[in-house]
Amino acid sequence: MVGDIAENERNESDLHVHIVLGRYDGSTQGGHLMKAIVRPTLGIILSETPTHLKRHMHKDINVALIDIS
Repeated sequence: MVGDIAENERNESDLHVHIVLGRYDGSTQGGHLMKAIVRPTLGIILSETPTHLKRHMHKDINVALIDIS
């Protein structure tokens, strides 16, 4: 699992998380994490960035990207 927490254009915190899950048969499945149920525990390590991340929608490509300027 890897991703970021960035402020959106409504000044709300948004999660953007990618995951790869191992299956019983040894195969994997990956993609964006939309919803999850975790049992019994989940350990997460968060690293703080030196600057505040803010995501802006780029209308020409219809994608919200983190503004690094």
